[in-house]
Order: sequence, then structure tokens, then C-alpha cells
Amino acid sequence: MTAPAPDRQELLRQEADFWDQQEREIEGLYARPHDWRFVPQIAERLIRPRIRLIERLVRRHRSELSSLIDIGCGNGWFCHASAARGIKSIGVDLSQQKIETAKKMAAEQGVAHLCEFHAVDALELELERPVDLLTSHGSLHHFPDLEPALEAMVARFLRPDALLLCVEPHYEGMPPAVRKFLLGWANSRWFGRSFDREFYLEVTRKETLEGPERPLGDGERDIRSESPAGVEFFGEHVSIGEILKRRYTLLHEQYFHYLSGHWTNAFYVFNKPGLLRSAYRAALPAVVALDTALCRRPSYNRYAEEGFWFARRK
Repeated sequence: MTAPAPDRQELLRQEADFWDQQEREIEGLYARPHDWRFVPQIAERLIRPRIRLIERLVRRHRSELSSLIDIGCGNGWFCHASAARGIKSIGVDLSQQKIETAKKMAAEQGVAHLCEFHAVDALELELERPVDLLTSHGSLHHFPDLEPALEAMVARFLRPDALLLCVEPHYEGMPPAVRKFLLGWANSRWFGRSFDREFYLEVTRKETLEGPERPLGDGERDIRSESPAGVEFFGEHVSIGEILKRRYTLLHEQYFHYLSGHWTNAFYVFNKPGLLRSAYRAALPAVVALDTALCRRPSYNRYAEEGFWFARRK
């Protein structure tokens, strides 16, 4: 018998506790990264095409953008970058620890006067006045009942004819072709000596490369894995793009990371320091360029890790 699903308030509490703990232990994640997102010099290259797209869209619509709200803002990086361009930026996150970090970084970057941060459930937040843009970077898919929740936030936070910018997970797991390729390399005689199998199995809580994950025990938490909301709704694919197309005017749609994220984890993060890791790092610009080209094709972007949607409120 499966355990009953937690009620919404309990799930929010667990979610906040998870991200609080992650923020308290964030230095350890950067010191021993389990994912390319925790390797700053690598992450910067992988997300560069997305950042350039955001910059182009912001420039194109700059006359419309004087304020924004970032849902699930984390450490506030998007608010800080927007504030540096003169946009009043409001960040909201369940995690008090993340919000404290966001405030500290805003002060360090000299943009605190244009930033406002709240540690609260976004559906409970009240703003003094509507804003011009609602954005989220990997947070919306954690919302229970996403479609009505998004509609409620749009009605609560956005002025008429305002904009939405959403970057969310698109395809769970590795594309079949990428998975087959990387498993072949990991099990090969030559690459197997370089692949840090022990660390990979520790991170994924597996006994073999293709085995199932070990479930977490009662009270056990793995901050390198899914958050409680992610676990609760794991396997429930939420098509952010379809929701936006039904309810709003879609202005731009694009996909990222068909192979680059998975390859980087395999050939860099889970590789022992050495020649192969150095060679992959040198080849990274070419990998990103190839990935960006592939993600323009429907047969590949259907498996992309990340979707990007820019829309206007009707």
C-alpha cells in the first residue's frame, strides 16, 4: 500500500525545508558537484545560448519592462541580473535560506534598491501593484495543480497585456539514443577506467549503472536528488508549453540541452580528473553549438531537457 499524498501545506513545508537544507550545504555541492549546474565555469558555457536569447527578448521588449516577479527565485540570480538593467525585480521562494542569500547577493552587487524578496508561498503573496513580467526558471513544475496555480498568479501579479517567461524541464531522463551511447562508453574497457563509477552510484543511489535507485528511508533526505514536490509528482509530465498556448499568446518557443547536459555529466562531472576531462572541456563550445543546432529540429527537441517559452497575457 502506498503512503497517502501529503496535503498541500505539508508538502510546501517539506519543500521549504529541502531547499533550506540545500542552501545551508551549498558549498559542499559546489566543492563536489554531482551535476554540471554546480560547476560554474562549465554551466556558464552550457546556458550561454539561453542567456543570449533572454537578453535579446528583454532588449526587444525593454520599453514594456519596468518590473517583474520571479517565481521560485532561489538565490535571486535572475532578479539581480534584471535589476542591473534597471528593472524592479521581486523574487519569491519558499526557502527562507535562499531568500537570505538573495538579499545578501543583491547588496553585494549594488542592486538591493531595485530588488525585493519574499520567503512565502507565491499564491499567498500580495503585491502593491501589478508587474510587467512573470518569470520562472525551473520552479513551476513543482506546483500542485499547476494550470490553475499559474492562472491565479497571472491574475494576481500581472497587468493586462503583460509578459511571461518560463524555463522549465521538458523531457525527464536521457533521450534513448544518448542513454545507449553513454552507457556503452561507461561500460567500455577504455572509458570505464576514467569514469568515476563509485561516485556515480553514490549520487544516483544505485547498485549498478542500469539498476533502480534505492528509495530513501523514513526521515532520509538527499539534497542532490529530487525535492519533495519533484518526488511527489515524478512521472507526471506537465506540458508548460501546452498550458501557455491554451491560455496566452505564445511569442517564442525554444528547446535546450538534448545532449550537452548529459554528455557534460558523463565526460566531465563523473570523470576522474585527467586527459579525457580536459579534452572534453576544450571541446565544450563545439558540443554546445552542436546541441543548439540539434534542438532546432523537432525530432531532437522532443527529447530536450529544457523548454523555453515567452508569452503575452491576453
